[in-house]
Amino acid sequence: MSQDAEPIICRVTPWYHKRRIAMLVLVFGFAVAFLYDWKVRYPRNRDAAAAFRSFPEATRDKDYEAIAKEKGWPEKIDDHKDWDYAIKEQLVCAILAFGGGAFMLFHYLRTIRGSLTADGEGFKTANGHSVPFASAFRIDRRKWDHKGLAYVYYKDAKGAEKRAVIDDLIFGGAVKVLDRLQANFKGEVVDLEKKEEAPAPEPAAEAAQE
Repeated sequence: MSQDAEPIICRVTPWYHKRRIAMLVLVFGFAVAFLYDWKVRYPRNRDAAAAFRSFPEATRDKDYEAIAKEKGWPEKIDDHKDWDYAIKEQLVCAILAFGGGAFMLFHYLRTIRGSLTADGEGFKTANGHSVPFASAFRIDRRKWDHKGLAYVYYKDAKGAEKRAVIDDLIFGGAVKVLDRLQANFKGEVVDLEKKEEAPAPEPAAEAAQE
């Protein structure tokens, strides 16, 4: 087997695992916090505010302080104009956060189960899309140097234009796939225009000797 035909398998990088897990913990953490506010904290604060307003104004602070610790109410009253709306708002935020977290978790699990691979004829993305080298007609490398991203435009079996992504941050060693693609590629390569460095100034001429 020639080196050009040797299979390339790029697995998910530790960087991607750490980044995604941190984001999942953050999003689900917000969801739990919103759920707690909806079920516990906001109703408790609503009851505390209602009790505070029910006391005679002259002794309101002392009367409230006398029962606040017993009931687990906050020391300082946070009185919303519409507590019922505020409580419903926390439930909506919790649902949205859980929904977003579930979507992120699904995408994460699908990504880590796959891999970016290549052989002598083409490459295959993590979601199973096969891209024969001969079908690619444009490579966009403008984000490669800074973000490790290259976009490959190709035509599928029906002639429709498609785009595949080669991501070196998510799949370790993806540069090998890109190198093999470019070695078997005759189309357009879009890259950043690199500014030529200005020539170093010539040293000043020595003063003429007297």
